Amino acid sequence: MKIVQYGYWKLAIDIDKTKEYYNTYEIKNNQANRNFAEYCRNLAVEEKAFFDAFGINPLCCEIEHIGADKKGNFPCGGYYFVCGKYLGCPPEELITIEEFAKNEFIDERLDPRIDVGIFQFDFQCEDYTINEIPEDMPEGFFCIRFWCEEMKWLLPERPEEMMYEPPRFWEVHKMIKERVDSKTQQVLGLEETKSDFLHFFEEINIKAMPLDKKEIKQYKKEWINFFAPKDADIKEIKKICLSSHKYTPFLWHIFSFNFVNCESEDDAKTMFNQQNKNICVIVSNVDYIAYRLENAENITAELLDRFVDVTITASDFSWTYTKTHENTCGPYFYKK
Repeated sequence: MKIVQYGYWKLAIDIDKTKEYYNTYEIKNNQANRNFAEYCRNLAVEEKAFFDAFGINPLCCEIEHIGADKKGNFPCGGYYFVCGKYLGCPPEELITIEEFAKNEFIDERLDPRIDVGIFQFDFQCEDYTINEIPEDMPEGFFCIRFWCEEMKWLLPERPEEMMYEPPRFWEVHKMIKERVDSKTQQVLGLEETKSDFLHFFEEINIKAMPLDKKEIKQYKKEWINFFAPKDADIKEIKKICLSSHKYTPFLWHIFSFNFVNCESEDDAKTMFNQQNKNICVIVSNVDYIAYRLENAENITAELLDRFVDVTITASDFSWTYTKTHENTCGPYFYKK
């Protein structure tokens, strides 16, 4: 692996595997991506050097944008995946909105982002409390997000989306506050959900060992590999169940999309209640929360109704049961 360092970020990179990933990438043919591709025809020397250092094909991303303004500006961004791992990261410094306001909305924290030409790159670390890592990131890769505030509209046709009024300074502060509040609520909600699980396990005398985020991602992939039919399109199933721009990804989509025939509704509950549940794994389908359970025989379908959306599976993947948040979907039970 090649070792590179940008600011406080030190990374080990497998350039060949990264290039292999981009050789199979399907580039989106929409207006925003075409405008970005037009800029990439003539990258600045330092911009091209950055992409080459990681083995990234800059065209292989899905452009996110807020529309073009009347002056011909087209601020946009996206993300790239790189095969490798972090060797060194800047410290994560969290701040409350009250602290931010007290300092007159001046953020004096260390800025971990890297400026290269018109690009502002933001390395996304899974170990950070707050990150924006897409669900479809391949195993063994890390994510680099970028934003180009100074991007221009370069295509001859009119942009399909316009940003008629740039935000005023107080609107920017409002957007920052809303985003910080949203992230704060996500963290608080996650802790509340964990507390609900732990109280539940304590009530019925279950021993529970939490899985971390990386283990949860790996477990979900193993779950798909075990329950998907041999002749099925695994790539399509993972797209729908693990990461999808069209649907909210849930493991139980393998049943609702009829990839696998299973028991449902009351029959599913009855079958689940009859299974040996001494050792199993329970996964929240709406949060990155999962536990490996021992002595879980007392769990019933009726008790699981207290949770929003969960999947519980035998440790040997011999059966699985899902209680969904949808009134018209599930619950589902499947036994191999």
